[in-house]
Amino acid sequence: MSNDTQPIEIVIRVQGILNSQTTRVEGLHIDSQPRVDAPPITTLTGVLRDEAMLEDVLDKLYTLGLPLISVEREEPDRVEPADDPAAQAAGDPHQSN
Repeated sequence: MSNDTQPIEIVIRVQGILNSQTTRVEGLHIDSQPRVDAPPITTLTGVLRDEAMLEDVLDKLYTLGLPLISVEREEPDRVEPADDPAAQAAGDPHQSN
């Protein structure tokens, strides 16, 4: 099986401010940090369903005009995509099906 269909944990850093209240990026956590002597940096972290979803996120950031600083990817043994309600429900014993 190809790795491009496996869930991936991702950390993306871009130059600029991305507001999590006004911009949703595939369910990733958004943290923008202003800096005094340099442009602000926004970090997006989370788990994506597969590489195609990563490409979608990178396309959206490009469309927003945010210069890409870095993309870090890890492939842990088992991760659940942030946008998969079935996977989230399966992990919550208090949620009924």
